[in-house]
Amino acid sequence: MSKSIHKFLVFYTITVFVMGCQGAFTGNMARGGLSNPPEPNGRSYYYFTAAQLKFKQGDISEAIWHLKQALRHDAGSAFLKLELANLLLIKKEETKALDLIQQVLEVQPDHIQALSMAGRIYQQQNKMDEAVASYEKVLRGRPTDQGTYMVLGRIYWNSNRLNDAERVFESMTEQLPDSYAAFYFYGKVLAAQGKLAMAEKALLKSIHLEPSLEEPRFELLKIYQSQNQPQKTTRMYLSILHNNPDNRDAAFGLAEHYRKIEKQELSLAILKELGRQVEKDATISATLFERYLETKRFEEASWIINGMLKTAGRNSDLHYMAGIAYNGIDQDDKALAHMLKVRPGSRFYTNAVTHSALIFHDSGRIDRAIKVVRNALDHEPDHIDYYLYLGSFYEELERFEDALEVLQEGIEKDNTNGRLHFRAGVVYDKMGRKDKSIAAMKNVLRLTPNDAEALNYLGYTYADMGINLDEAEMLIQSALKIKPNDGYITDSLGWVYYKRGDYSQALELLTKAVSLIPDDPVILEHLGDVYNQMNSKAKALNYYRKSLKKKNSGSDTLEEKIRTLTHP
Repeated sequence: MSKSIHKFLVFYTITVFVMGCQGAFTGNMARGGLSNPPEPNGRSYYYFTAAQLKFKQGDISEAIWHLKQALRHDAGSAFLKLELANLLLIKKEETKALDLIQQVLEVQPDHIQALSMAGRIYQQQNKMDEAVASYEKVLRGRPTDQGTYMVLGRIYWNSNRLNDAERVFESMTEQLPDSYAAFYFYGKVLAAQGKLAMAEKALLKSIHLEPSLEEPRFELLKIYQSQNQPQKTTRMYLSILHNNPDNRDAAFGLAEHYRKIEKQELSLAILKELGRQVEKDATISATLFERYLETKRFEEASWIINGMLKTAGRNSDLHYMAGIAYNGIDQDDKALAHMLKVRPGSRFYTNAVTHSALIFHDSGRIDRAIKVVRNALDHEPDHIDYYLYLGSFYEELERFEDALEVLQEGIEKDNTNGRLHFRAGVVYDKMGRKDKSIAAMKNVLRLTPNDAEALNYLGYTYADMGINLDEAEMLIQSALKIKPNDGYITDSLGWVYYKRGDYSQALELLTKAVSLIPDDPVILEHLGDVYNQMNSKAKALNYYRKSLKKKNSGSDTLEEKIRTLTHP
């Protein structure tokens, strides 16, 4: 079984963090480096023993009390102070623990256990300079302490203090010449500094000490690839796969490498084999997704998946990921071809339907989008989002009766879905059925009282109708509390004041709304209406004309306003 650098790092990090955390109660005395425990038969020893018992019973508070009593009888005991500090740390009383540790260090500045504990506390407090100073002293007193090397080196690495990290790990290789982890981290730091020849030597030494390691091999791959050394790169990939044929990162990497050096047949052979295994091995799809799609390497993903599909032509996972890849490089027709091959029952079927419908929609083929979703409903009739998509598509085509029919089907499936009621309310509004629209929005608010969109929609509807203006203001103010800088909601509140005849307040709010959303034709027209009522004809005309430029339809009323101002 291959050893793991990661496991090594975790183990030694935990070791140095926990060292002393359980104190003598878990064998601290056996580690050495501590002051002597209390002498038997004394009062201090009695309380210490009682503390041990309470700790084993899980009563930390009582154990702390007994240790404090032990210290009353042996006030100078570094051992008891550190044991008490350990228990205080379990209770997360870091300040009190650190005070005890510092008392020990005042008397014994080089006390290894106290320094390690102080370093750990400083780390937890994010006081890295103090932590570093403590750990450096530990290593001077105990130069073979692997855990401290690991923790200190990682602090320097994470702080980008690479020279210090190099010094620490180099010292670790000297003090612990048989430590594969020492040479791995030393090589990693050297590589980060561009000292590639030294890094290669250290990493090879790590592999020599533990031949099954993969991490140093991947570090060496980075070096060889950066130096354009194809033969060494090939050998290293093959070495990884020889030790672990199931390493999918190495398999994909070697396929990429062969393609790069124009050995297409070798690359394709790897991808075909991965395709043959993909149905039985979920790690292949997972690695593919993480390595290429999550990192947006869509170009590489497309040719890799196509290679795998030569032996896995019916695999829905691969077709879905191919669709994502082609969509990522703006080849929508190819994306659609793959998405439409994702079969019902696949874990990606719903996502594939959604992507396909949206691609059709965005390319103006709304009828095709409707067909895709209608077909999906035959397989997943309880998927509520399908009803929402269909309703929106029909609404966009102004097929309002069809939109209402499908939304009502969805509501029958799930009467508690506020989104369905909201969409139905919008459609009713567009059909001129205000009463039905208002009832639908009230249903939304009954289901989700803090729905800002519904609060605003109902409030604006009242304002536009010139009714229930006090309630309209209350609804819109509630929406603004949820979305305080929303331009549309701000416009709605301004429209309430306009309908009340409070034009100065309306002007303030609508001016703000335009600053938030400069290109909305309705808001621009509203601001023009306010200026018109305030007899600022030039400004009104300016905003009417801006609105007209942005409008796609329904311009007759606006054009009439402009004619009235230009030809009184």
